[in-house]
Amino acid sequence: MLGAFFMPWFSAQNLLLSGQFLHQFLGNPGDLRRFLPGSSGTAAEAQQLRLLVDVFPACGVVAILATLAGGLASAGRRLANAVLGLSGLVPLAGWGVGITRLPAGASAEIGLWLIALGSIAVLVGLAAEVLLPRHPHPS
Repeated sequence: MLGAFFMPWFSAQNLLLSGQFLHQFLGNPGDLRRFLPGSSGTAAEAQQLRLLVDVFPACGVVAILATLAGGLASAGRRLANAVLGLSGLVPLAGWGVGITRLPAGASAEIGLWLIALGSIAVLVGLAAEVLLPRHPHPS
């Protein structure tokens, strides 16, 4: 999910747009009105969209940290697993909503699919951690 921020998310009007580009682009609401004519282009709307764009790499970082914390320390493993679950579910839900709201004529690119697959991988890894039996390591 962290790497997907820098990859193309969708193409529209012969442009490839990445999360990094959208983060910068959404800093100017005037650009938003020009690119998405149906949008009101308010500063608040641009900030909300920018926050959504930034959630994906942030959840990737949180997933990395939660995985390390849960794997390296047995104390707090349940909390780490809960945080890991949220860091997989939140971007998957955001992706599910966002993929249906791409600009007219836009096509999804590899970055968007990597967000979904990364979220699913986090959740599958968490399920394996919780559901599969642990085998003690021989000393």
